[in-house]
Amino acid sequence: MTSEVMPMVGSEPPTLVLVHGAWHGEWAWDLVVPPLNAAGVRTHAVRLPGLGRAPGRHDLRGHTEFLRAELAGLPGPLALCAHSYGGAVTTEAAYGNAAVTTLIYLSAFLLEVGESCADANQPAPVPPDPSLAPVAEGGYLRVPEAAAHHMFFGDCPAEEAKAAAARLTPEHVDTVGAPVARAAWQTIPSTYLVCARDQALTPEAQRRMARRATWRTEIDTAHSPMLSRPHELAALLAEAARRTDRDV
Repeated sequence: MTSEVMPMVGSEPPTLVLVHGAWHGEWAWDLVVPPLNAAGVRTHAVRLPGLGRAPGRHDLRGHTEFLRAELAGLPGPLALCAHSYGGAVTTEAAYGNAAVTTLIYLSAFLLEVGESCADANQPAPVPPDPSLAPVAEGGYLRVPEAAAHHMFFGDCPAEEAKAAAARLTPEHVDTVGAPVARAAWQTIPSTYLVCARDQALTPEAQRRMARRATWRTEIDTAHSPMLSRPHELAALLAEAARRTDRDV
């Protein structure tokens, strides 16, 4: 793991709101929550709307509205940790929310206004075989098991990867293709955690977006350290949740 100089952190962390990425659900954080709670960090895992998930619109606008309403119902202060596509949702939903003290992007889309996930994931990852890519079905994208192992779970234990792949749900095409209209990171301090062996969101694209963040760290994992290295990730998130001062 490599990192830039980090600031001093406060003694009491805010509630850490965990926002999953595309195709996943709140279950993606199950292994991280216990060590976070043991470290004294309160958590709240969000389940975004989608097929087999929460009710509501399945596109970026619907996810943004859903998360904004979810945050409004939580007592502050709040830290938000977003994984992958969840970064786009968080970037817009947290805008103007005074209760949010810091943002954490875990291999996530830290987007400029007018930019989409598809725009930012450049150079686009090229799988070694076409079968290792999402499959279009109507207005949705589905990730087959082999593709899930390649894209998301390459460094996870085999049983953990298989179980996670079985829980993935289809994602609407208007998630990754829609641009964000607001960028909360422009006014809220942020930490970017680059996953250096990622096959879903290229490390090059992550590092480019990470330059927009207040603080940056790299970890030597694939796309899903919440499953492959939950205790290591929990320690990083507990520290980042306390990180709120841009000037330190």
